Amino acid sequence: MKGTPTLLSLAVGLALASPSLQAAGFSCPADSALTPIPAIQGTGDKSPLVPDGLFESPQSVSVKAVVSALGEGVNKGFYLQDLQGDGNPQSSDGIFVFLNDKNFATKYPGIKPGAEVCLEAKVEEYYNHTQLKPVFDSGTPRLQVVTQGTVPAAVPLRVLEGETLAQALERHEGMRVRLDAGSELKISRNFSFDYAAKRNNLVLSHLAPLVKPTQLHVAGSDQAKALAEANADNRVFLESDVKATDGKLPWLPAWEPEQGYLRIGDAPVNLEALVGYSYNEYRLIVPKEQAITVGDLLRTDEHDRQSAPARTAGTDLRVGSFNVLNYFTSHSSVGGALNVLCADQADADSAKGCNRGAKSLEDFQQQRTKIVNAITEMDADLLGLMEMENNGFDDHSAISDLVKSLNAQQKDASQHYAFVSLPKAMLGQERFFGGDAIMVAMLYRPAKLTPSGDASVILLPEQRYTVGGVAKTAGQRDSLVQSFTVAGSKDPLTLVVNHLKSKGSGCYENGDGKTEPADLQGKCTEFRVSAAKVLGEAVNKLPGQVLLVGDFNSYAKEDPIRVLTDYAPASSDRKIRSASHTFIGEQAYEQLGQEVGKSYGLVDLNVKFNQAKAISYSYEAELGTLDYALANPALAKKVVAVADWHINSYESNLFEYGRGFTGDMIKSDNPFSASDHDPIIVDLKLQEPSKDGGGGAMGALLLALLPLAWRRRHIS
Repeated sequence: MKGTPTLLSLAVGLALASPSLQAAGFSCPADSALTPIPAIQGTGDKSPLVPDGLFESPQSVSVKAVVSALGEGVNKGFYLQDLQGDGNPQSSDGIFVFLNDKNFATKYPGIKPGAEVCLEAKVEEYYNHTQLKPVFDSGTPRLQVVTQGTVPAAVPLRVLEGETLAQALERHEGMRVRLDAGSELKISRNFSFDYAAKRNNLVLSHLAPLVKPTQLHVAGSDQAKALAEANADNRVFLESDVKATDGKLPWLPAWEPEQGYLRIGDAPVNLEALVGYSYNEYRLIVPKEQAITVGDLLRTDEHDRQSAPARTAGTDLRVGSFNVLNYFTSHSSVGGALNVLCADQADADSAKGCNRGAKSLEDFQQQRTKIVNAITEMDADLLGLMEMENNGFDDHSAISDLVKSLNAQQKDASQHYAFVSLPKAMLGQERFFGGDAIMVAMLYRPAKLTPSGDASVILLPEQRYTVGGVAKTAGQRDSLVQSFTVAGSKDPLTLVVNHLKSKGSGCYENGDGKTEPADLQGKCTEFRVSAAKVLGEAVNKLPGQVLLVGDFNSYAKEDPIRVLTDYAPASSDRKIRSASHTFIGEQAYEQLGQEVGKSYGLVDLNVKFNQAKAISYSYEAELGTLDYALANPALAKKVVAVADWHINSYESNLFEYGRGFTGDMIKSDNPFSASDHDPIIVDLKLQEPSKDGGGGAMGALLLALLPLAWRRRHIS
């Protein structure tokens, strides 16, 4: 039944004072006086024995059934199974008996799987979770172990045609079920820490992993709302009954980062669990004796780990984008410079200070190794980065550290990287790129690309406003722009690296900053729209071939991306608006938010090439893309392939470099879980086909030969 908090948080305090298995004077009544479990569960979402408006049945019932499992962690008590049932698949044959006693297993050794138990209890809708609460006599439950027998067989879990996963779980509430190939439950959120329940678990969905509604449908549309509702009914948490030790997955002992990994899309089979409900979610609770092997994970080649895609035939330049999850060097054990927000070294070393990245040399080295290995395998000639520490561009900076480490791993000097730096006049204190602890950055291979002039910045809007007499601001990270000349291409190539305002940030339109907007786009959408307008105006003035990459914090059908690509105001039922109280530098931009009157015609390359498979991020068991490659028309026709490399979004974040919740797990140097965003890779064919000079002028012939000579000198 649908419910809210845990069974533990609001326990009713049924303290068991005696280990006796039978209250004085209690004996199991005749069968005719017993109430079958299916009659208690009923066919609805609550017990028919609990009147509307009440949480407990007025009268007690007597029940006799067989113990199918003990609850020793998530739920304390035991599960009963009615072996006869009523033949109606819509009513559950199982139910949970709640005993709030951490020593239950030792006090009542006779209550174990296979035992036939008779008890008198009240039927309780504990936050709409149907359970039995034993009646007590002087601290002893009215309960009797009748006999010991065999453990009831688990029922294969099936979602019937025309029903949701939630409905299937409801009709199995309290029952022991078995996951097999016919269950068709796939991992939709990988194993990680669940902050609501304060324990490690993962999420399954029926048939396929869930997709973010605004990835597929326009924000605010009926289709987006319908998919959000469908997703809510198509998820179940899978967790061990006993709280998992950090770095361990009790029901998969072989779980580790190299050979024992889980991936989104995997289907665990041969696993038995009890159907429960807490923290507003259905849960499959795995008893402590249950375990499966890696061979019990059904996995398609599509969802398995892959190497980085090979360059597509005809490619002469590869461009990438990668959010590197707070690559910070400012901790004292690492020895990098302080970032723009650091008050001092103590601030950088503090657990909640200005350093958002690694807090030890060991963690940083692990992070750097994974990031370097990932970038090396990507083999991009030009690469946009997000979440680099904003601590300068000298030898003590994070960007310098990364490039040195990258180049040390490149076997061929022609594959070495350099980083783009801005003129000091454009930097704060002649060192810092903007005012955030993180910045965007750009790497390129000098053997392939030659910077054309200095890098520049597109200043994105800032909000300044007053609430209750208190002055507030909200900022965005500015975008980095660099043009390059490419041998064989008559037009320059300009890369713009971006990282728009996050969905969890504060800004004017959020009000209290806590409530999630109903349109499913997260917080600060209007502020990101303002950034999209400024970006669109700026990039449409750039000559030649232009590519925008980065983390736009916007799913594919959300307002900011639509403004940059294909938003048509005249035919749109819902108008897109920008933010209020915005400034660009010291100049006012828009005092009041406005309806956006046009879009900027950029091409979403990932959607163009991969459609619904364009995925780079996983959040709350839903997949989508936040990371983009957006091209102007001049460049879009030069693209030969686009791919997300799923090294992060499909993986467990417990495999990342950080040690929180991972115990003594041995980390891996492989690129998987190097970050939380997948890199995006774009293959380009920029070189113009050579033309036969024929009887033309000698100058035209020489111009045609120059690119070939350049290639001989620079490409090995």
